[in-house]
Amino acid sequence: MKNHNLVKTALVSSLVVVSLVGAGCSKSIKPQERKPAKLIKVDNAVSVLNPMAKIALPQGGGRLLNKTAINKKDVIDLQVAIIDRTLIAVSRSGLVAAYALHGGQMLWSVDIGEAVVSGVGVEKDSGTVVVGTRSGKVVAIDANSQAIRWQKTLPSSSLAPALVAHDRVMVSANDGVIYALSTQTGQQVWQFNAQTPEVSLRGVATPLYLDGQTAVFGTADGRIYAINPEIGRPLWNRRVGRAVGGSQVHRMSDVDGQPLVVGHHLYAISVSGQLTGYDTTTGQTMFTASLASNKSLTALGNLLIGASLDGDVVAFDRITGQKMWENSELKYRKLTNPIAIGNYVAVGDLDGVIHVLDNSGKIISRTETKGRLTSLHAQNRHLYTQTTDGVVNVWQF
Repeated sequence: MKNHNLVKTALVSSLVVVSLVGAGCSKSIKPQERKPAKLIKVDNAVSVLNPMAKIALPQGGGRLLNKTAINKKDVIDLQVAIIDRTLIAVSRSGLVAAYALHGGQMLWSVDIGEAVVSGVGVEKDSGTVVVGTRSGKVVAIDANSQAIRWQKTLPSSSLAPALVAHDRVMVSANDGVIYALSTQTGQQVWQFNAQTPEVSLRGVATPLYLDGQTAVFGTADGRIYAINPEIGRPLWNRRVGRAVGGSQVHRMSDVDGQPLVVGHHLYAISVSGQLTGYDTTTGQTMFTASLASNKSLTALGNLLIGASLDGDVVAFDRITGQKMWENSELKYRKLTNPIAIGNYVAVGDLDGVIHVLDNSGKIISRTETKGRLTSLHAQNRHLYTQTTDGVVNVWQF
């Protein structure tokens, strides 16, 4: 299964550019080069983000895996996590480290000795920190003792942080299987097999803990699945992405962005262009709008905001799905997920620039860091980023 996934990943990596050129385009035709838009100077910039910490992550021992060096051009989204006033991050070469949120000084570190491809999943109550390696190994660390609690090798790796909740470590793997392991021992408790298409985008949606009885997973078959985390029983599923072309590449419908919950409303988006809102109290679809994305959505007041595959930032009414505005100034800049920061929205790009937009879609300020940004995270009026160069930044807003 591992070899199949590697072949599939290589195939998709070479074809995805073609798949985004437009329906009806032959794979034999060289796609038109899409240059990132040049940035326009922001007049009368508003100060929104105040720097708190900048951390250059040290390297671990996982520089080599199966005699193959880590490819520095390989874009991997190593997300950080927060436990109380401590930031947990992991370098690509396998050093998991904890830092004081204020000041950025290192508190402890654990070298797991392998290249890491999925960032930090945590459970605050038990102090469990989980990362995943390229070989498919899931490693659980006790944040209190700073010791490796257990290691478990799965048939496939994952590119998304594990969901750690309800005494379960739930991993949405690249082979289309969701694995649940015991938080205490690492033993497999259950697994759920989603349908696996022959071709899909390289990526996996970060799982979402909805409540004590429900965990939600986005999958490569264009669906979201709700599963009981204790016993693995599927509760319901909804189709989000729909095939829209003749070839396998054009028919990709992955749900790679983490589903978003606001009150009793659930939102999900697919790479094939469907943005769907659901009412969780009735199970009914509220609306379906048009936006193709592999990034998570965010909510700002009554707005639902996403970043398209082409680099448009688009806002919808989160009840009706009506498009409210669209900003196309960041075309082809390989945007991160947008994230609400107070009264504004932030989105990062391939040059490490964070763009801040107001609720009308106007860019009002920019902040720069080093290296390509892959995702943005906000919690307790702090914005967290990690670049592909291994630099973690913390801002207050």
